[in-house]
Amino acid sequence: MPRGGRRRVAFRFYILVLLAVCLFGYGLYVAWDNLVLRTAVVEAGAAVSQYQADAVIARYEKPVSEESVTKITHYADEGQLVYKGNRIAAVYSGSSSQSDMSKLLSVRARIKASHKQLRATTYSDVELKRMNDKILEYAHELEKMVHGKRGNLLNLERLMASEMGRRQTLLRGRNASDQNLMNLYKEESTLEKKIDSWMTPFLAETDCIVSFYTDGYEGVLDVNDFDNITAAQVRGVLNGEAPALTAVQRGRTTVFRQVRPAGWYLLLISHDPNWKPVDGNAYKVQLTGFDDLVIDGVVTSSARSGNELLVRMTVGGDVRPVLNVRTAKAQVGEGQVSGLKVPLGARYMQGGQVGVVLVDNGGIFVPIDIVAMDGDYYIIRPQVPGALREGQKIRLF
Repeated sequence: MPRGGRRRVAFRFYILVLLAVCLFGYGLYVAWDNLVLRTAVVEAGAAVSQYQADAVIARYEKPVSEESVTKITHYADEGQLVYKGNRIAAVYSGSSSQSDMSKLLSVRARIKASHKQLRATTYSDVELKRMNDKILEYAHELEKMVHGKRGNLLNLERLMASEMGRRQTLLRGRNASDQNLMNLYKEESTLEKKIDSWMTPFLAETDCIVSFYTDGYEGVLDVNDFDNITAAQVRGVLNGEAPALTAVQRGRTTVFRQVRPAGWYLLLISHDPNWKPVDGNAYKVQLTGFDDLVIDGVVTSSARSGNELLVRMTVGGDVRPVLNVRTAKAQVGEGQVSGLKVPLGARYMQGGQVGVVLVDNGGIFVPIDIVAMDGDYYIIRPQVPGALREGQKIRLF
């Protein structure tokens, strides 16, 4: 090979060796920088923020109460949607006479005895037999429900009462010539009207869901003044403290409550220092015991006192899944948040502030907000926009 060709090959060889040495040296420098000086590089990152909280549920609900209640008749079912003007319940007050009620039962017993006597001595009625069989069928079904069979108890009671009413109408028509029986019917009607005068009917004031279960907090958690509900009030509910009653409330019995079908509220107490909610931000909320239900909540306001954070949220969904729920544990997700990603070891405290320390520029301390944690990394944002950028080197501690 000519001498000039050998020189060119040797030159290239030395260049490759030099490059290899440089790369090796750079690798040693990076390893020494990261392992001995413990540094890291700021990267772009994103994560899903999750916060734990204790939740109190508030609703648009109006309790309806009455004085001296002795008996309640329900016309609506628990959790039923009723419309304005529909019957919900009837309440019999303490002014009712037990003597008149006993008289009514006695008259009805005599009417029943007269019916049996007439059936035995006068005729056999196919229509009456059909009605009796139907009432007996309802009675057997009612007995099964009392012993645990699933079904709509209130609806069955209404069907049975309706059939008994038709049977009574039939018997009155068939026995109009029996003066003794007609006198008993007249006495029964007089007593029924008298007893009904003690009864107060309740109709739906607006389209609503009816619930006959109350816990006394309906007046404490006034959603018309929702953003002024305090952390102390929320803690009281979470701790099961009995709500204070006024003198008027002490003499009344809550019969039912009318609940707005759509739209309710969450009051969340959290001790997570990293949660910094912003009014108008949307969150996904999972309540304990509702694994199939993910709630969309929007922050209306929040307040922090020490390490305690109160977050008030509005929820636009159906109220029925939480109709009879007042408190629960909650996991709150903010959705994906983006920022800068740094190792957990980059967190440094200086003058009561959380931040990171740059390797360059003389070790400048940069205050940050930690917006999420993702495994071994924080997702952060500098408190001063532009003070920290992707690619900058920071110290680890």
